[in-house]
Amino acid sequence: MLIDTHTHLIGSDKKKFPLTRYPHPGNEWIESSPDADEYLEMMKEVGVSKALLVQPHSAYQTDNSYICSVAAKHSEILPVAIVNHKDVDCKNAIHQLADRGVVGLRLFSIPTPTKPWIGSLETRWLWQEAEKQNLAISICVLPNEIQEIGRCARNYPNQVVVIDHCAFAPIHDMRDSSTQELLTLSKFPNVVLKVTTLVIDDWNNHKGTISDLFPFLAELFGPERLVWGSDFAQTRNRTYQELVDLGLKAMESLGDLSEGPMGLNAKEIWETGKS
Repeated sequence: MLIDTHTHLIGSDKKKFPLTRYPHPGNEWIESSPDADEYLEMMKEVGVSKALLVQPHSAYQTDNSYICSVAAKHSEILPVAIVNHKDVDCKNAIHQLADRGVVGLRLFSIPTPTKPWIGSLETRWLWQEAEKQNLAISICVLPNEIQEIGRCARNYPNQVVVIDHCAFAPIHDMRDSSTQELLTLSKFPNVVLKVTTLVIDDWNNHKGTISDLFPFLAELFGPERLVWGSDFAQTRNRTYQELVDLGLKAMESLGDLSEGPMGLNAKEIWETGKS
C-alpha cells in the first residue's frame, strides 16, 4: 500500500470554489494545478492507493469547501483542513469538518506570528476537540517555532502530532540549532515526521545521496514514526511519477521496514487517529 500524505490540488471550477489567496512565496503553482479528477488518474497510473489532500493555505486559506467536496466524491482522497482558531464558531466548524470526512487538522503558523499560538493555553480547546473528533494534527511552522511543537507534544501526549516538511529544518546540518531542536523531538512518542520531496531534495543537494536519509531519521524516531509526502502539485518541477519514484528510492534503504513510512503508518494515523 502506497499512501501520499501531502498533496495540494485546486478546483477547476473557480466560481464554485473561488480562490482566497494568501501571498506566500512560490504560489505560482496554483495556476497550473490539476483538480482532483485529474489527480485521481495520476494516482492510478503510479500505484498510489490513497492520498491526503492538505488544505493549501496560499489558495483557499481557511475555506475548506473544495477539499470537503473532494472527500464526498473520492474515497481515495482524504482531506486535512485548516481552521481559523480565532473564529468564535471554530469548535462547531471542526465538528462539521469531521462530519464531512476530514481526517485531520493542519495548524498553519506561517508567516511566524509575533505571539506563538499553536501551543498556547488559548488553543487548548482546539487540541482537546481534535482528540474528541479523532483527528490527527499536522503542524506547519518555520524552524523558529520548532520549540512550540515540543510544547504541544508534551501537553497532549495522546494526540498524534505530525510535523509537515520536517519543519523546514536543514537536517543535513547537525550543527544547525533548529535541526538539533527537531531531532530532540524524537523523545516524544506521539511526534511523527512527514518527509516530503522538499526534505529529500535538500538532503540530496547537500549530501549527494538520498540512501541514508530515512535510515538516519528512523534511527532516531523509529520507522513507525515516519511518513512520506510528494507535495504535488505545489512541487511540480517534475512529473508525479518522478516524485513518487523519488520517495520510493529514498525509502528503499529501509528494506522491508519501508512499508511503514510509505503507507502503513499513514493508514494507522489518519484512518484510525492513532500512531
